[in-house]
Amino acid sequence: MRGTQVLLALLAAGSLTLGAGLALAASTESKAPEGSKTPAVSKAPATAGEKEAAVDRIVRGEVTAVETGAKTLTVKAMRGKEVETVAVEVPDTAKIHQGKATKVLADIKVGDRVWMKYDRMSDKLVADQIRILKPVPMASKSETSKKTY
Repeated sequence: MRGTQVLLALLAAGSLTLGAGLALAASTESKAPEGSKTPAVSKAPATAGEKEAAVDRIVRGEVTAVETGAKTLTVKAMRGKEVETVAVEVPDTAKIHQGKATKVLADIKVGDRVWMKYDRMSDKLVADQIRILKPVPMASKSETSKKTY
């Protein structure tokens, strides 16, 4: 009787461990690293006028051009060892933030670092969210020359 209880307890513990491992693997697999080329989230299926479904994509990089009149933004980002340039339309519905402050397209300047989520809709890219990131402090020349090797 005692041996049966121990066996059942071991089987129960093993099945719980296996279930937890599978759940962890599934959740880890579904998380794409920020800035990955694979689509993060699928949106609604394509309508008759669209060639493909809208898919969220994420990029982080430096702003190389801002055209407030045309409502466009161009960002240069690194994908592995390759430089990628992403030019998007920025509709009025796009959410633009810097920290907790709400911003507009005119607040973004060339040279700013941004994180951007955008969708591919038909033949164009459309921004959904833009975050203006803090500037990266550059190390002064005297700090870099002090290193001993």
